[in-house]
Amino acid sequence: MKASMYFNYTSRSLLRGGQRTVLAIFCIAIGVMSIVALQLVGYMLQNSLTSNVRDANGGDISVSTQYAPIRESDLAFFNQLRDNGTITNYTTIEQVSAGLTSTTPSFQAFNVEAVDPTHYPLVTPPTFVSPSNGKLSDILANNRVVVTQGFIDRYAKKVGDNLDVYVKAINGTGRTLHVTIAGVIANSGGFSQVGNLLFVSNADYQAAAPSEPVVYSGINITTPDASHTTTATKAIKLQFPVAATQTVADVLSSQQATVDNLTLFMEIAGLIALLIGGVGIINTMQVLLSRRKLEIATLKTTGYRRLDLYILFGLEASLLGLAGGVIGSAAAIGVSSIVSFLLTNLSGSAVLFAINPWILVGGIAIGLGSALIFGLMPIVQAANIRPLNVVREITEHRSVGSTILTLALLVIFSLLFCGLAIIILQNNILTGVEVVYGAFAFLLVIGLLFSLIILIISKLPVPEHFNIPYLLLVLVGVLASVALYLVLPVFGIILLIVVLLATALAFMSTTWKVSMKMALRNLGRRRTRMTTTMVALFIGIFSIGLIVALGQGLLSQINVAFATGEYNMSAITTGTDSQNLQAQIKTIPGLSKATRDVLTQAVPVAINGVPLQQVQANITASHQQEALKFMGTIEGYNLSSTVPTLTMSSGRNLNASDAGTNNIVVIDQLTSSGSDGLNLKPGDTITYASLDGQTQKVAKIVGIYTGAISVSHVGMVLTSEELVNGLSPAKTGASAVTYMKVDTAKLNQGLDAIGRIAPNASIVNDADLGAGFAQQLNSFVDVLIAIASLSMIAGVIIIANSVALAMLERRREMGILKSVGYTSGTVLREVVIENGIIGAVGAFLAMLLALGGVTLAGHLLFNLSLSVAPWIVITLIVGAALLAILTAVSVSWQAVRVRPLEVLRYE
Repeated sequence: MKASMYFNYTSRSLLRGGQRTVLAIFCIAIGVMSIVALQLVGYMLQNSLTSNVRDANGGDISVSTQYAPIRESDLAFFNQLRDNGTITNYTTIEQVSAGLTSTTPSFQAFNVEAVDPTHYPLVTPPTFVSPSNGKLSDILANNRVVVTQGFIDRYAKKVGDNLDVYVKAINGTGRTLHVTIAGVIANSGGFSQVGNLLFVSNADYQAAAPSEPVVYSGINITTPDASHTTTATKAIKLQFPVAATQTVADVLSSQQATVDNLTLFMEIAGLIALLIGGVGIINTMQVLLSRRKLEIATLKTTGYRRLDLYILFGLEASLLGLAGGVIGSAAAIGVSSIVSFLLTNLSGSAVLFAINPWILVGGIAIGLGSALIFGLMPIVQAANIRPLNVVREITEHRSVGSTILTLALLVIFSLLFCGLAIIILQNNILTGVEVVYGAFAFLLVIGLLFSLIILIISKLPVPEHFNIPYLLLVLVGVLASVALYLVLPVFGIILLIVVLLATALAFMSTTWKVSMKMALRNLGRRRTRMTTTMVALFIGIFSIGLIVALGQGLLSQINVAFATGEYNMSAITTGTDSQNLQAQIKTIPGLSKATRDVLTQAVPVAINGVPLQQVQANITASHQQEALKFMGTIEGYNLSSTVPTLTMSSGRNLNASDAGTNNIVVIDQLTSSGSDGLNLKPGDTITYASLDGQTQKVAKIVGIYTGAISVSHVGMVLTSEELVNGLSPAKTGASAVTYMKVDTAKLNQGLDAIGRIAPNASIVNDADLGAGFAQQLNSFVDVLIAIASLSMIAGVIIIANSVALAMLERRREMGILKSVGYTSGTVLREVVIENGIIGAVGAFLAMLLALGGVTLAGHLLFNLSLSVAPWIVITLIVGAALLAILTAVSVSWQAVRVRPLEVLRYE
């Protein structure tokens, strides 16, 4: 009998709850949606990055030599390893960037891989879309190529199309391939992460530039077993110390670490949204149960014990949690698909959509658990109601015992939520404790601050007429605005506008003054709930504001650097392209000035006489390759007439006295110590070998320049043209770097002219660089905003929850107001003013903190002075206020239209 009572009572209570029940379910659903959506994205990343690792690696070992290509003569070493059984086979790869026009911007380029079709790939062959039974060994010949489905979709091509593919290289050694698409492979399996890719045979690739030396940027290797893999890896690292050698285990470890970090970040973001939604659960459960005091008292007088009430209300919370968990998990599928789409656009690699049923089941369990955890305090408080106090309408005063009980419940709540967080974070106890209690501490500090601000706002006067005290208050506001303007202009202007509106209030009609006064006093009477609403909005606005402002700040710095540069275009050329460009440079439309330097790639072999392999022993693999990138490209100047424009961090810049010497300046990224860098300093030496291995020279560092944004040079190491010429291969010589200033109105014409004069030139256009950077940055910002928006959605739900509960609590008040002449519009105006103030103040404070975050990040991470654009501040503050107002209006629209008689008769 009692079991049926439990079920009937709870189900009917939820149905009678109506809007309150819906709000409670929404609060749970938004938290569950955040957690589950981001867990699903992590699962998709796990599948995309860590499945088919051996296929993606090209074999058991992959050797990448981007900054020191492997020569044809080096293949004897791999032949020896194969002959003695250390490896079973290997295949060479030359990977380069290319475009479909001679002036294709870098951000629109695609990858070309020149391979040996008889051996490539060594592992699982690609899945052909067309022809269905295709093989690389049958197709890659006679200038026929195979492309990925991503290439077909991106460039709107089809099988049978003829293409001119313009290969670009950083040293200007480009070539043009005249090819025909003969096959299409799927972006799946080991090729799921390759994006837009074109395969051509090694023979056809070399035939396009027969005078260029045969070099390879990568080698894929298979081995008999794990022990032979270890042996081969050691031998390769010894033979090629500057190569990046990766085994399947290395790739799996690296990819797993990346996935784990991303998953952890997204789970923490989801936990924050769950915590914000949980506050809404507490508010809703408190109102749901507090309005049933008489009902609870009746149950207790008829024999129901406190335990029975715990079960009744716990079952009620469980049903809310199950419903919210189901809805949240279902909504998470759609949200995760959006985030995975954004991640695919950002990375250029497929993050394949997939659903893990266990994550969805876990989401339902999270909904159940969070409803019980956040409902714990209201349930216990409701069950402790004394029937006699309710029957006699005696106000219960807070006793020492109730205070102790509240504190104990808070401790239990924190421990339970911490346990839930640890489970969500995959049993990461330390991170769970840090995140939960760090968030509690932050929310407590912010909450106290906001509570004080709301108290001050609620006490602001609304004068019947303009008087001296009010005038003094306005003057204080104006002075504060001026002071703030001197430091933060846009915030000062916003505060001044608010002060002026407050001044105008003194001249408004009496009805507006009454509405304003009641709205302000309502804020003070419901300070806890208003503080909760403001904190929820603050977190969402702060997250979005920080992300957008940081992205726009970086983008504006890049654009300023490009706009103020001495040149806005550069072309790297070799051979006849260099000769043609020099001879015809004056024919380029819009050209106002030009200068020319020399460039080469060289291989660093020693630092201060110590072999590079030994120096790099304590540096991580990623930083080893970064160091090679910064050391391997050398640009030379005719120092007797031209010196580079640099900002030096230590040592000195090059000058005319360095002409004909081996003195160099290097970028400050090479000065990091420990596992991050080589700790180079003025006075150190770097021994370089030319790419053909015929020449070695010792260069001396005389200065370190800052790595801030610069468009004045292509090479990272700067020196005299004599050193560059000496380190260039004897067969090809140095490349030429031609810097040009072209009228922006004729930029496209200038690009077309360069493309005709030097079709194989690698052209760098500042406008294209800016567009490429903006594209990548905007994609990254979109992903972060999508994640941060989950907290914003939770904030909107909190606003709706707060307004709805306020309308329920103020039914009697609204009935009385309307019975004495107030209209529905007047009551609604009070609601609009209350929530507009909460939204605007919360957003104002959020953007103030976001500005501090942007400034700090600019100095610490980018060595730049970043600021927040005024339009971002204004848009987010006004947008937050409007969002709060619209949410409040939509929820209270029907509530304010209640008939006074209906309320007063039953209240």
